[in-house]
Amino acid sequence: MVLAQKKAHILLVTLNKQGRADKHKYMDHWIDGTHFHWQSQNATDPSSKRGDEIIRHAALGIDIHLFVRDTKLAAGKAAPFTYHGRVRYQSHQGSRPMSIVFGLTA
Repeated sequence: MVLAQKKAHILLVTLNKQGRADKHKYMDHWIDGTHFHWQSQNATDPSSKRGDEIIRHAALGIDIHLFVRDTKLAAGKAAPFTYHGRVRYQSHQGSRPMSIVFGLTA
C-alpha cells in the first residue's frame, strides 16, 4: 500500500500463504531478527515506479513500514498484523517479482 501524501509505503505481509494461488505465494520470511526478505508483486521490477521508490526510498524521503502476521485467519477472523517498525532497503535480486532484503531501523 502506498500513501503518497504521507511519503510512506506500507508492507502488509502474511507469512503462511496456504490456500493462495501459486502466483501469489510470495517468498516472504525473516532472515534473522533484524532482516526481512520480501518479495514484491509480480509486476514490480527495479525500473518500475514502485521498484525504484523502494530501492531509493531513503534518498526520496519515503518511509517503508513493515507489518507482519503468521496466517490470514485466527479463530475464524482476520488475524492481526504486528508492526515491526520502519525498514530500510538493503539489497534486491530479480525482477517481476523482485526479492528485496530490508533491515529493521533502530
